[in-house]
Amino acid sequence: MDVYKKSGRLTFICLVTLVAAMIAEPVWAQNVNVTGKVSDNNGEPLMGVYVLVQGSSRGVSTDMDGVYAITAPADGTLLFSFMGFDNVAEAINGRSLIDVTMTVSSVALEELVVTALGIKKDRKALGFSVTEVGAEELLKNKQTNVINSLAGKVAGVNVTQSGGSAGSGSTIIIRGGNSASEGRDNQPLFVVDGIIYDNSTVIGGNSGTDGMTKTASTFGNRVMDINPEDIESMSVLKGAAAAALYGSRAADGVIVITTKKGATDGTVKVNVGSKYSYSWANSLPELQGVYGRGYYNQAGVFSDYTYNSWGQKNTGTVYDNVGNFFRGGNIWDNSVSVSGGSKNGSFYLSASRYDQQGIVPLTGYDKTTMRFNGEQKYGKLTVGANVAYSISNTQKTLTTAGLYGGGGNGAMTAVYGWSRSDDMTHYLNEDGTKYRMFPQYQDLASDRENPYWMLNKNKLSDQTRRWTGSVNANMDLTDWFNVAYRVGLDTYTYDEYTYIAPGGAVSERYQNGRLSKSDRNYQYLSSNLMLNFHKTFGDFDFNLLLGQTLEDTKNILQNHWGYDFVTAGTISFANIANENKFFTETTIRKRLIGVYGEFRAAYKNIAYLTVTGRNDWSSTLPVENRSYFYPSVSGSLVFTELMPKNDILSFGKIRASWAQVGKDASAYATNTYMWSPAAVSPGFVGIGNNWTRGNPFLKPEIQTSWEVGGEFRFFGGRLGIDYTYYNSTTTNQIAAPRLGQSTGYIFMSINSGSVSNKGMELMITATPVETKNFSWDLTLNLSGNRGTLGDFMKGVDLFYVTDVQIGGVKAAAVPNGGYFLGITGDYWKRETLKDGEGNVVKDENGKEVENPDGRYIIDETTGLYKTTGVATNVLGNREPKLIGGFGNTLTYKNLSFSILLDIRKGGLIYNGTEYLLLNNGLSPMTLDRESVTVEGVSSATGEPVAYTYKAGQMYIVNGAEKSGEYMIQSYWSNYATNSYNLLTDTNWLRLRAVSLSYDFKGLFNKQSFIKGLTATVTGTNLFLWSNYKGMDPEVSVSGSGTGGSGSSGIDYCGVPATAGLSFGLNISF
Repeated sequence: MDVYKKSGRLTFICLVTLVAAMIAEPVWAQNVNVTGKVSDNNGEPLMGVYVLVQGSSRGVSTDMDGVYAITAPADGTLLFSFMGFDNVAEAINGRSLIDVTMTVSSVALEELVVTALGIKKDRKALGFSVTEVGAEELLKNKQTNVINSLAGKVAGVNVTQSGGSAGSGSTIIIRGGNSASEGRDNQPLFVVDGIIYDNSTVIGGNSGTDGMTKTASTFGNRVMDINPEDIESMSVLKGAAAAALYGSRAADGVIVITTKKGATDGTVKVNVGSKYSYSWANSLPELQGVYGRGYYNQAGVFSDYTYNSWGQKNTGTVYDNVGNFFRGGNIWDNSVSVSGGSKNGSFYLSASRYDQQGIVPLTGYDKTTMRFNGEQKYGKLTVGANVAYSISNTQKTLTTAGLYGGGGNGAMTAVYGWSRSDDMTHYLNEDGTKYRMFPQYQDLASDRENPYWMLNKNKLSDQTRRWTGSVNANMDLTDWFNVAYRVGLDTYTYDEYTYIAPGGAVSERYQNGRLSKSDRNYQYLSSNLMLNFHKTFGDFDFNLLLGQTLEDTKNILQNHWGYDFVTAGTISFANIANENKFFTETTIRKRLIGVYGEFRAAYKNIAYLTVTGRNDWSSTLPVENRSYFYPSVSGSLVFTELMPKNDILSFGKIRASWAQVGKDASAYATNTYMWSPAAVSPGFVGIGNNWTRGNPFLKPEIQTSWEVGGEFRFFGGRLGIDYTYYNSTTTNQIAAPRLGQSTGYIFMSINSGSVSNKGMELMITATPVETKNFSWDLTLNLSGNRGTLGDFMKGVDLFYVTDVQIGGVKAAAVPNGGYFLGITGDYWKRETLKDGEGNVVKDENGKEVENPDGRYIIDETTGLYKTTGVATNVLGNREPKLIGGFGNTLTYKNLSFSILLDIRKGGLIYNGTEYLLLNNGLSPMTLDRESVTVEGVSSATGEPVAYTYKAGQMYIVNGAEKSGEYMIQSYWSNYATNSYNLLTDTNWLRLRAVSLSYDFKGLFNKQSFIKGLTATVTGTNLFLWSNYKGMDPEVSVSGSGTGGSGSSGIDYCGVPATAGLSFGLNISF
């Protein structure tokens, strides 16, 4: 361990220990002489109302029965405040009993929301869009990956789950992607209790997948390490103006997570929660079982030497290999917390355990978390600390990729492609040796690996151990000047382990076993100093914030691997000869220093103005370009303050903002490096150029955005409308397009092009019915975004970032105003377009233009439809036109029922799984095997032709005799090459979540040992209505963390998404 790591961790541990010791002093409440109960207009007690002695910092909160107790001067005044209610001031006048009734505020916007740097601001003062989701809403459909809890709930936020694997990750994109670089996943910055929280998806790279490394398995994103029960609220900062103070990493938005703290009412609360969930695959591909394994050659001779299902009709058992492969998943989720405090301090302790059995056999995920949050006041000084630990383990499987260049497939491609005339569970002979289907015809490397062999013999697992925490101090030097300082740490170790058992269908080199272990040690240290000045002059209110931040990031990546075990049955690197063992280590370091400022001004409750500026210095940019400044300005006008009060429009506000955010480069992008010396084959060591050529002239990307919007509340807050239109352009894109091979490199980092996003967001809230015992609340959010890639470097017509290629289809970004989430592929050619005089129409480059409504061309050399032969044709846009959510909550006394519908309109999805089934003869579309007909125009003569091929007959095609069966088989493979046949402009309406809960608070009184009990039943993904004919269309073949234009909209042999039911109890003491 180097000196840097030792000193950093020792300093942090000492600070945490010191602050924890300060906090640990007794915080129990003192005797009181004023008590009372706080209720709403219906007489229901209000828990959590803050009761403050006016003119002092002494305050308490009401308990679950609305009761409070506080010491106060006999001639003083008590102030009662609660979010969503009008404040109340009560003169004490010597009274010892004061009961208070609070009225719901006519304007629901009189609430504070968490914004940049954790600063709470009045919502009506904001000139940009911020959405806050509270703990109650997040836990209605509790997910171990908190990202999934936001799906369908926030306008402008698109959440894509990467499948139903245990421990799989999710991708969250706010207002479209802004960077075309593979090194940027375009996901928002996560900040937990003021500390930047890494959300990377770690790809171990141990799966040798021929250009598709990231599809080899499913990987988790690191926000999964948070216990959802610890979260008090999540604030989604969408625009650059909202996030600018966080610096370079905030250009894609920010999600600010605030964890729970103890109450200040002098009591200690214990909360215990337990939930059991059962899940199942919500959608599986349909496979034909009429025809079994086999094929017909050109001469019409049948053979069963194939894995494909072009054979004769099944007369024996037809196996449901796919349906029998997946099992029901079981999840146990348990948590406990202890919290408490007094007027001068509070604490919160929690622990949780999550155990998931995946729907794929022998896969699973478990997570254990612990957290401590504490705060203590010493007069004008407030100190706090928080620390969290988590450890998680994932047992998974390769999904879609081949094993190290052999003929084998990942488990899922094998499952979906296995003939239904063969029992897939038959992977061992009676003597325990491996069962092979064609040992007499082919070598082991050419076998199609059995999924059960992979699951039972091979091992793929990972473990993450994570510590996060911070210490902070806040001093009120005067009534108008405040100083705050925070230092934080986020560190984790990610270990991935892969074992390929001897006898696997892999390259000969690895057939005696392979072992690899990849380790990533991530460490992030930060400090943040803030000076806050606040003064009021008459009707004007001014606030000035000045700050400085330091961020230091270090990654150490180690990779061990070896092959050819010396002794059978011993899985260890010590059991591999030295010449077959390899090791690499890479250290990546980055430092960023920033200074920032924010000036806020307000006039009465009418007009608000905010101006910010930040300058960063980044170690990843050249010296002359590493300093960059970016400002923002935003404002809002509450125009209803200028109007007479009325019963219709209760509140009206317009807002606008303009902002810039700078983004630096990835580490070491400015320099060119050689690969470390490594063994390229036994006895030989090689060295060569890194794939990417560096660029010492890189500049930061600059994102410029603006937005306008309005917020309106009608009928005393019963109806609310929030609308935003935004426009954003990121210039100086740092990208790495492919170079010519003659350069000696594959990529080169450059500044070129721009990415633009424009769109709208609409949020509607309403309470149609509200009585003493019944209420009905609903929310509707809709948003649409259009992302385009601007002018790029000359000669780059398509920009492939992710290496996602299924058949002839690729995920791509299209320059010069094309789709940012584009898709390209091969297709059947049509006849050329002709003008009124019969002349062929050509484009500006002299290329013949196809007639989009013309007839298909029949290739006379194959007797089938002619394809373009390339995968670079732009097919369309993967980005949805509209996404949204519609939620309803109905409450009757202690019973609550909620339902959330998820909406999508448009956006192409490619059914790559159907591509596999078509080529394997398993698609139901291939059931008509008696004849097929192709119609179009001849490639030789241009004249209309039609060819019909029938089973049992012979045909002359291009001078060669071919059987009808062979031509029918070839037709369906030809059908699959036309990408348009497998593309769907997809719509869906999804029952994302439904829950029913009952609060048994009527069973307990104040003296009861049990203070509260809630039972909840929840359903997830129970129904899906969609025009997409494949599996669940919420897909991203490369999983979470994929850079640039990503891989959403590509569906290929993934672990199916799940539906589920859960049953939970929550008890408080």
